[in-house]
Amino acid sequence: MLTPEQIAHFNIFGFLTRRNLFSDNEMEMLSDQYEDIMREDRDDLPSKGERQSVHPFVETSPSLIKLVEDDRIYETVEDLLGPGFLWVGSDGNYYVGDTPWHADGLRHAIDPKLTDWYYPMIKVAFYLDPVTKHTGCLRIIPGSHKSEFCKRLEVTSIRTDDAGFMPFGVLPADVPGFPLETKPGDVVFFNQDLHHGSFGGTGRRMFSMSFVTKPTSDEHVAYLRRAYEATNITLRSHVSLVNSDRARIRGMVATLIELGFDTKG
Repeated sequence: MLTPEQIAHFNIFGFLTRRNLFSDNEMEMLSDQYEDIMREDRDDLPSKGERQSVHPFVETSPSLIKLVEDDRIYETVEDLLGPGFLWVGSDGNYYVGDTPWHADGLRHAIDPKLTDWYYPMIKVAFYLDPVTKHTGCLRIIPGSHKSEFCKRLEVTSIRTDDAGFMPFGVLPADVPGFPLETKPGDVVFFNQDLHHGSFGGTGRRMFSMSFVTKPTSDEHVAYLRRAYEATNITLRSHVSLVNSDRARIRGMVATLIELGFDTKG
């Protein structure tokens, strides 16, 4: 259970880091599962040290799927999004080099007159190795999930091969941001409309899970439908969740099934 101060921190700054949430032994198991899934995605070929991304991720592992309903994850997300939150999806990544500034939230699916507080989505990120500001840790711009602030930062998200690209007169790596340095066992929860990126790192192992607030109005349902139609990955429940014998897990996807969204797997 989060404290009022932790919830306020998340609401104001857009993120919350929970330190030492998982033990060394647990992280070793999670790391082993990560490697198994990534290796299978490479058809058992050795890694070439290149960027690799796998969707879905935790849904494909009987061990990792337990994280979805683990009290440390479930109750934290519930405190931040409210009861009845929905599953969005998961991904596993091996990052190489810089990740430009961007926001993950499906803001394009929201009516422009609405604010980012209207329908928040959370990403829960596990880094499997120590990461610092010098080795490519996640950097965030606190408060950038707020709609007006977010609009002012859109220039940082421009994708270009121009080595001299300097939003706000500085290189992207020098745009003011807060480094979320973590070690295995720490878990980062952040609003997906928050501007974030990574600079200065080499290979980084990470996997994440995403959740969205329970729809309580026609506007919410319209948002979900537009978000669903915008990608062939988002909001498509894996059969391992749909057929789970765990009530918490089935509850996260029941509304998506009722809405007629496809399943995967």
